[in-house]
Formats: sequence, structure tokens, C-alpha cells
Amino acid sequence: MRTTTAIPPSHTKRLVHTAFGWYAMTREQSDLGPFASQQEASNALSRHIRVYRGVNIRGDGAAHSGLSLHDSASCRKSNCALCAEAHVLRQTLVAS
Repeated sequence: MRTTTAIPPSHTKRLVHTAFGWYAMTREQSDLGPFASQQEASNALSRHIRVYRGVNIRGDGAAHSGLSLHDSASCRKSNCALCAEAHVLRQTLVAS
């Protein structure tokens, strides 16, 4: 098995680095992670995409502007990369 596989460009916007580690964001109930490295998160996302390919098909209205607002208070995911990132930011602001 190769361990130095390049991270696909399509993964870069779905990989999030937090103080807890690397996460791979998914459309399912739970994001993947945390992982110790970006490569591990990318590999997990590749496996996840192979398993879920065709299950969550996007509609025509799925165009994404690149801007993402996330409300961690109403997030329904059980393991969310953006909530983890927001938690660390809140802790940092409180400690300041």
C-alpha cells in the first residue's frame, strides 16, 4: 500500500485542520476524524466516497459559492469538523 499518495485537489476544501487533528467533511451525519495527518484524512475521505458514491446525489441547486456559514448551536452532525474548530476558537477567545 502506498503511503505517499498525493491529496486530490477535490479534497482540499473538505479537509479541516483543528487543534484536535485533521477532519474530512462529509454530507452524512458525521464528519471523519480527527486524524493525525492531512494525508490520513484524505485517505479516509477517499474510502468514504467510494462507499457512499451514488447515495447522496446533489440536485441542480448545489452550486457552492465557497462561502460557508456554520451555526454550531444548531448543527445536527454527531462529529462535525466545523464545530470542533469553533469550539477551539471559543476557548481561545475566553482565555484571552
